[in-house]
Amino acid sequence: MNNQIKDIQYLREKTGFGIMDCKKALADASGNLEAAYAILEAKGLQVQEKKADRCSEQGIVYSDIYDGIGVVVEVSAETDFVARSPEFIESVGNIAREIAEGKSTEESIKAMVMKFRENIQLKKSDVIDDGYPYSYMHGNGKYAVILKFDTEDVVEDIKKDLAMQIIALSPQYVSIKDIPADKLEEMKMNLLDDIKGDPNLASKPQNVLDKILVGRMEKIVKEQCLIEQAFIKDENLTVGQMLTEKSKGLAKPVRLVKFYRYEKAEASNKCPCADNMFIG
Repeated sequence: MNNQIKDIQYLREKTGFGIMDCKKALADASGNLEAAYAILEAKGLQVQEKKADRCSEQGIVYSDIYDGIGVVVEVSAETDFVARSPEFIESVGNIAREIAEGKSTEESIKAMVMKFRENIQLKKSDVIDDGYPYSYMHGNGKYAVILKFDTEDVVEDIKKDLAMQIIALSPQYVSIKDIPADKLEEMKMNLLDDIKGDPNLASKPQNVLDKILVGRMEKIVKEQCLIEQAFIKDENLTVGQMLTEKSKGLAKPVRLVKFYRYEKAEASNKCPCADNMFIG
């Protein structure tokens, strides 16, 4: 294989441009590989500018652990065809790794635009850089989560069960202790307005209305807080009760510190997370 063919292959892999574009760039650069790459890079920036305003609603969410650092990202593309390709998924993994390493992803995104000829965007990302993170993905890029535990002494089944619970029922918090006070007050006021506006409750005494308020608040908490939710594998147990059972015989109870849940193409995929919440 002569040097020109090697150079063309290198430029194709690095930029995503076709054989003729790479060959022409090499000719314009008098065979200088670095100069040819610069020519294609400039051309790629023009492509990026032209595509910047184009709709980018496809893509994937992705999570992984890199040297003890958990990362979850959402990267968008214009078409599902590109988003499902092994090359795109591999590139998203590289983006996640760069985030874990504290590097800028700007050049990698530019390279993806050049390679896939679409408007590629890093929509959002989150990192767990301490403790013991766990990563889980589901649905071919539809869902991705990272969880943080305070010990590595957590069996795989528990980690996976929690990840699947988070994906399935979309809790917003680990525990009621993690709901901000102003958010709790807002929930309470909204429920009070609903109760006051319900003609069927107009004749009820105050003590009954108070009980209705407490009941509705408890329902919201059970829906939004992970450890209060019914466990998807056994609805006779809450998640908290399941973890208490699983913690028996361990030196200390299983403790989930925080989590992030991403769902592709959601307006806001990041969930508030709890800090230092003991379960058990």
